[in-house]
Amino acid sequence: MIRFIVRRDRLLIAGWVAVAVAVPVFNAFSLGALLPTEAARLTFAEVSAGNPLTAALLGPLDDTSIEGVVFWRSSVQSKIILGLGGLLFAIRHTRAEEDSGRWELMAAGAVRRHAAVTAAMVVVAAVTAAVTVLLAAALVLLFGYSLGGSVLFGLAAGASGLMFAACGLVAGQLAQSAPLARGAAVGVLVPRVAQWWVPLVVAALLLVVAYVVAGRRDLGAGLLRDRSGTGPARGGPASPVALAWRLYGGQVVSWTIALGVMSAGAGWVSVSRLGELGWGDVLAIFTYVFCLVVACLTAAGALRPYTEERRGRVAPLLVSTSRSRWLSGYVVLGLAAPVAMLLAVGAGTGLGSGALLAQMGKALLFVPAAWTVAGVALAVYGLRPRLAIPAAWATVGVSTAFVALWEAQTIGRTAFLFTPYGYGHPLISAGYAAPIAFTLVAAVLVGIGWAAFARRDLVA
Repeated sequence: MIRFIVRRDRLLIAGWVAVAVAVPVFNAFSLGALLPTEAARLTFAEVSAGNPLTAALLGPLDDTSIEGVVFWRSSVQSKIILGLGGLLFAIRHTRAEEDSGRWELMAAGAVRRHAAVTAAMVVVAAVTAAVTVLLAAALVLLFGYSLGGSVLFGLAAGASGLMFAACGLVAGQLAQSAPLARGAAVGVLVPRVAQWWVPLVVAALLLVVAYVVAGRRDLGAGLLRDRSGTGPARGGPASPVALAWRLYGGQVVSWTIALGVMSAGAGWVSVSRLGELGWGDVLAIFTYVFCLVVACLTAAGALRPYTEERRGRVAPLLVSTSRSRWLSGYVVLGLAAPVAMLLAVGAGTGLGSGALLAQMGKALLFVPAAWTVAGVALAVYGLRPRLAIPAAWATVGVSTAFVALWEAQTIGRTAFLFTPYGYGHPLISAGYAAPIAFTLVAAVLVGIGWAAFARRDLVA
């Protein structure tokens, strides 16, 4: 099963490792350029200590050497990447396989009950080991950091990956479905712990629990059950847009509310920084980060048509409706969702800081960038549906990498402006030409995907 998992998810695993290694490396580049002297790092430490949000998320900055600053800045990011990735990966190869019916076929052969749990954990452990080795090599060879510190940093992040992978395994055994398992497991995601050995102990205990439950429960059973529907049935959706909203509208509402609440908190924290950096600068950075999150959620939303097609739910609907009309529901929802989420970001930061209209305008300026990400996903979905997922997330990853490269002064301003995330950066004033251009690009991409989907065969 280990060989099967690696072969099936080789691209996903490679991308996961690459992102986990790239984030600390980019931080080393950018922080090394921004904080070249000890005096600059001391000032940075004082400013960071005065920010309640930064102090709560990253903890105190005790070591003001460049290595200490980079490790402090990258610690939570690396733990989230490995932890969240390990958690979702574990559920993907346990409960999600059971939901699809594939695990029942494999379990009918010479495979024991614990095989899925063991295989998923072994692959996650191999990923964390690879990240530790590659990250230590990159930091030592590229920046001259100490070998011991680099290895310990990688091991600390890897321990979080193992802990949350084990948490995902337990959630996959207790929950009755993969979505419920993901929600339950993500709800306990904590990127900071008191001691380095705590994640390893917790991972071992959770792994024992997962083994015990996997050996005793029935196929498809779970203590955490999906919520039952209402008693009386209501009329079905009367249009493709209504159908798309019925299936995925709840997620859009949840994301919008969460972004609004977090943005309001960020706006309030930014105002408290008025005496140090100027709250407008800090607020612009927070707004930009939330806009990047919206772009990621937009990419996930634009992939919903492929999810429905892959699960075999599209062909029955096409008996009574055209392909273009069916796809229109997901296109409308996919383009409207980022507008709603960005309005929530602007309203949240604006209410928290007292600059409502200005912040809503700045947030809405990022709409064309989110639409471009959605356009890439829809265009590739129409042309080559099996490449839609890697294409969408590659667009997000490459665009985010260009942000780090530009902040590290590795690429020029002109090259950065050709990426979707360039014109909205708080340090760039690009006018309205770039948003208009990306709106046109998004329209062309959506049109390509729409036309291609109407002509190709459905995914078997």
